[in-house]
Formats: sequence, structure tokens, C-alpha cells
Amino acid sequence: MAGISDEIIEEIRNRCDIVEVIGSVVQLKRSGAGTFKGLCPFHNEKTPSFHVNANRQSYHCFGCGKGGDVFRFYMERENMPFPDAVRLLASRAGVIIPEKSFNDADAETARRRAGSRERLFEINAKVSEFYCRNLKNTPNGEVAGYLATRGLPQEFIDRFKIGAAPDAWDEAVKYCRSLGYRDDELIAAGVARRSEKSSRVYDFFRNRLIFTIENDSGRPVGFSARSLEAKPKDGGKYINTGETPVFHKGKLLYGLSLARTAIRDKKFAIICEGQMDAIAFHRAGFECAVAPLGSKLTPDQGKTLRLYTNTFCFAFDSDSAGREAMRHAVEVCLPLSVDMKVIRIPGGKDPDELYKNGGAEAVASAVGAARPWSDVVIEELPEHFDFSTPVGRSSAAAYMAELFKLVPNQVELESYVKATAEKLNVSCDAIYAQLSGVRSREARRQEFAVSKEERQKDSAPRRRYPAALLTLLELALFSENTARCIADILEPDELPDINPVSKTINMAVNAALSGEYESLFSRINNMLIEAPEPEISRLMVEKQQWNEPEKAVQDSIAELRKLKRENQRRELNAELAVENDPAKRLEILAKISKLK
Repeated sequence: MAGISDEIIEEIRNRCDIVEVIGSVVQLKRSGAGTFKGLCPFHNEKTPSFHVNANRQSYHCFGCGKGGDVFRFYMERENMPFPDAVRLLASRAGVIIPEKSFNDADAETARRRAGSRERLFEINAKVSEFYCRNLKNTPNGEVAGYLATRGLPQEFIDRFKIGAAPDAWDEAVKYCRSLGYRDDELIAAGVARRSEKSSRVYDFFRNRLIFTIENDSGRPVGFSARSLEAKPKDGGKYINTGETPVFHKGKLLYGLSLARTAIRDKKFAIICEGQMDAIAFHRAGFECAVAPLGSKLTPDQGKTLRLYTNTFCFAFDSDSAGREAMRHAVEVCLPLSVDMKVIRIPGGKDPDELYKNGGAEAVASAVGAARPWSDVVIEELPEHFDFSTPVGRSSAAAYMAELFKLVPNQVELESYVKATAEKLNVSCDAIYAQLSGVRSREARRQEFAVSKEERQKDSAPRRRYPAALLTLLELALFSENTARCIADILEPDELPDINPVSKTINMAVNAALSGEYESLFSRINNMLIEAPEPEISRLMVEKQQWNEPEKAVQDSIAELRKLKRENQRRELNAELAVENDPAKRLEILAKISKLK
């Protein structure tokens, strides 16, 4: 494949466990022995139809039909060709690939693509310098005045690469052009846009306070921009760089490149609502603070932080929006089994105000008083529910059960249930009963959605092949002995490689006869890299149990032979209908009679 040896591909596949690779971007839940499921990353869905089989190192979505192995996953997710996926996964696994493994065209394509990404990094770095320089050169400007009112020292303006976008249409574009960057590169980097009416290329960020967004290694990849106008003319109060090959809003955390060392040292991360709040914690000595690019934490951001620490401290505002953001963050992080605490800012202020009014000591006091998330949520229940009535306590229990259904660890769950039961003055059994009801309703919703929506989507590709043929493939993948049983009954040329399913059955049979059945699934995955086939990837993740596999083999082959005879009879009848030669008609009738 693309000049790369099977040995290298297999080594990379063995080192890149598919559950770990896919689990880094998809929240997977165990659904059986060696099988996992989650929401498909390739299409929008509300119920999980994406399955991963750890034993066969395969995935398949029963909704959109995409499937394959780790290589195919990266090819689909990152929209990259096979050689690039090999390079990326080899780098992740620490496998060195000899350059001669790639032909000149593949190597040139890979170098060109890598060069394009590098150009985007360079553009963002140069534009960041441009914004920072513009801020320094306009000390009497609106952005400089705003930062002065916030009391932000130059040291932190420089450290966080804060700048100002000029109140002009194309100053950044002109600057980048002078450095040799093309307009299409500026648009791809997200720093410029092209007018649909005039085709003029103009700055995306204008007359705004600029926060440079870096990836976790400290390279600028985009920007978050705050308007200081009461009613911004070009978007909302905050706008961010659009999605680019290097900027993915839902995966990035503001300040992480500056915070990751402190997070590891302090063994906890502080998650704030906004950039200024995160900076305030850094000024107070808590350099472990970060902020999502928007008020709500995403699952990808939670997983990224989980790589650095097992303890998250939420420092959101105390208003209704802040409380909603905190509950959302709890829902996102509960499946990660992390220790979550809540930092309450006295007086309903935000962290920036707390530092401005009370200094580092006030911030340290608030951090030191951080409390477990469950204590905070449970104590706030009386604000939302009437504990004096059974209905009120029941509603409160149901509210907590919606959170408890996300807890994967039984020890954690028991602790949360006990605390809630004590607060509501009910038994733990009553809370567990509410939880059981929530889980049952969730299971019914998922089952209904899958049966009505996902199965309908999955039914279309299944019509391409006879059911007996698909069953025979399923049996061939079931075990080596079953594949041998197929070989004993089928004639060598009875099932030619006329389609991918027949070809895969023959692969399984030949592997069983040659003693190479253990490598069968890797060979099938290799085949699916170049030619994805939904029915095959489906059966690779959907291993069934057979009580009498030999009988099932006999029945499937008998059905296939019957179908073959029926097809031959239809073809002969079609010939008979147009044949006028009496001798040839007798010959055709004899063949039809023989088939009967």
C-alpha cells in the first residue's frame, strides 16, 4: 500500500490501539466484551450508533456506514490520504518509516501539505506580532485605554500576547502581503476574508482587543477578539478565528501553553469563563488557570486537561449564566472520573474583580476554600425545589439523578448518592430508584431512536448483497473452525471474487486453510483502507454468537445455491422468450428442466 510494507503498517496498527486513538476524540462507553460505542464523529446524531471492536481493531457507524481501522479513521476525520495518515500515526506510535517506503509523488504531497500547515502557523505568529506592536504604538488608543482601566501590567500583556486590531479594513492584510504571504493563505489562516460582492480581501478582525490563542506547544493558531463598542458592527462582543487546519475552537484552551507546567506542579487546573479571568489567576500566582473559547467547556477540552491533571477547579461567575456553565462543565467531566471542585468568588464578583480589589491573598483564599462540586450543587437544591413537599424532594432527586447517570465509577456514585439522600432526608434506595428510572428512560430513548432512525439509514447498503451471503461472511469471521467448515462444503470456484463480500469470505477460508487465520482481521482492515465497504466494517464490529455454526453454514450455502439457480433460470427464461430457433429453444428448455 503506497509502497509501505505490510510489516510497518502492522507495527503501527499494533502500537496505536484503536480504542485509545478513537477514545481521544470520541467519548466511548463499554457495550460488551471488547466492544465500545459512542456518538459518531462523522455525522450529527443524538443516540450512539458508532461502534468500536477492540479485538478486531475496527470501527463502524450504523448510522452513516463509515468504518475501518485506525488508518481509515484518521483519513476520514482529518480528510487526509493514506500516506499522511501513516506518517501521523507512526509519529504518535514512535515508529520510524524509511523514506524509501513512499514514492516521490507521495513524499512531495506530504511535504507540500506539511508546508501549508507551517505557513498557517507562521501567518498567525506574524499577525500576532502585528497586533501586539499596534497596541504598543497606539498608547492613547481605545484598546490601550481599556487595558489601563483593567490595571493589566505590560508584563502580562506581553506574556499573553495581547494586542489591538487597527480600525482599518486591510492593515493586517497589507502587512502579510509585504512578507510574501498570498491572499488565499491569509483566508485559510482565518485572519482575512474575501468580499462576495467586490472580491476584495479584508481583515477579519478590526478595531478590537486581541487575545492570541496558542496550541498546547505555544504556537499561535488563531485569535479571540473583544469589541469595545456598545453595539459592534462586525459581529458579537467576542468573535473567534473560524475553523482552520490548525485552529479548532472546541479543542483549544486559552492559556494552556503557559499553564501546563503549573498544572502538573500544583496537580490541579483552574477553569475560568473568560480570558481576563484566567489572566487574573496567573497574576495572583495561580498559573494553572485556563479558559475555554466561550463560556462552555467541551468534552475535547476536558479530555485535553485530563492529560495533565485529575483535579479540575471551576471558577465561573455566580450569576445564573455562570451556574449553568458550571453544571454543563460537571456534565462534561463526570464521565472522565476527575475530582471536580468549585471556587466561589465572594460578593458575586468575577476572578478579575476579586484580584483587582483584594489582591493575590483574596484569590488564594477563594482557591483554598474550593468545595466539591456535589456539595455546591446539593446545597443549591432548596433554591430550585420545595423540600417541604414530597413532590419537591422527588423533583430534586430526579435532577441529581440526571447527573448521576454520567458517573462511571461505582465508588464515586455511592458517595454522591449518600450526600444527596442526607440532604433530601430520604433513603439511598430512593435515590437509586430515581437513577434507575432515568437510566431506563435513556435506554428506551436510545433504543427507539436507533430502531426508527439509525436502522433505517443502515438498511439501504444492506440491499446490495443477499442476506445469505452476509450471513456466510459473518460465519467466516466467527471462528477458524467455521471458516474451515465453509471450505469443506463450498466448491473452490463456487464463490468467485465478484464483490467485496465474496472476496472477504474467500480470504477467511484461505486464511483458515493455510493456518494464517490470526492475521485475517489485519488483512481485512488493509483492504478497507483502500476500498471502504460498510457491510464488511459492520460485521467486523458486530460479532454474533452461534450455537450451531456448522448448520448455519449449511443453510446459508444452500440458500446461496438456490439463489444462483433462480438467477440462472431467470436468465434462461429471458433467452427463451426471444429465441425463435426450435433446436436452441429445446436446448434452453433442457437446461431449465435440469435446474428444477
